[in-house]
Amino acid sequence: MAALVEDGVRGSLAGGFELAGVGLHTGASVRLTAQPAPPGAGVKFIRADLKGSPVIPAHWSGLASTRLGTEIAGDDGGSVKTIEHVMAALSICGVDDVAITLDGPEAPVMDGSARDIVREILRVGTAPSGVPRMAIAFDRPVEINDGDRSIALGPCDARVLDVSIEFPDAAIGDQRVEVDLDGDAASLDGLASARTFCRRADIEGMRAAGLALGGSLDNAIVVDGGAVLNDGGLREPLEFALHKALDLVGDLSLLGARIKGRIVAVRPGHDINVAFVKRLAAAAADLGFDRAPRAQ
Repeated sequence: MAALVEDGVRGSLAGGFELAGVGLHTGASVRLTAQPAPPGAGVKFIRADLKGSPVIPAHWSGLASTRLGTEIAGDDGGSVKTIEHVMAALSICGVDDVAITLDGPEAPVMDGSARDIVREILRVGTAPSGVPRMAIAFDRPVEINDGDRSIALGPCDARVLDVSIEFPDAAIGDQRVEVDLDGDAASLDGLASARTFCRRADIEGMRAAGLALGGSLDNAIVVDGGAVLNDGGLREPLEFALHKALDLVGDLSLLGARIKGRIVAVRPGHDINVAFVKRLAAAAADLGFDRAPRAQ
């Protein structure tokens, strides 16, 4: 049902970079440091603030939570919250192998998108390893349904996302975007720059639940009925759907390989995104994608 096909060469960073900010949900100040890693290392997070600096592989098997973000945990203790924008930025830029060190519990939210991380990656450059990158190609559809939400993959030689959303707020409404993930980072700037969003009416409840403690108009779009409360409004007319696509790109990368195919997502969210990744992993079990990588 699934096969590995060559899809270019694996890449890492040509140099390191640092970014600092606050965690969207914890509100904690955190510094992110990215460094090159050898071919085959994959994406690994390192919690430098914890004893022993535990290493946490970016893999679906370490899923800890999908409540308003994606959190993964490692076998040796420690977890990392809200990794989806970092993962999406790496995917957009073709970075397969990298070590991400954090001195706090959550990746910095920056401006609510992946734009700052993509810009740093482009600034330091990427380094092709010469080792083939392998992608997973499926010969039949794979899908998951949850009420009026669904994600389905159809066999295709390209990598395409078709994402549609529906919200009662007039400022959001019904939106649909199609994204060609085989494009370069420049062509995917609209995707990378799409910010996370929330409804003003939901903020009090989120904070009462200990979430969105670092959220502000500087790192999230806030809508109130038909109004966008941020100065300057939206970056793109379809920014809401683009951000849902960005989250999906980040969550899909937890499979551990690129996916060949056309993916149609209706009202996606982190919970169904990761459930779909698990469904893909089961469909590619004979290739080893149902197993967790070792933290090295």
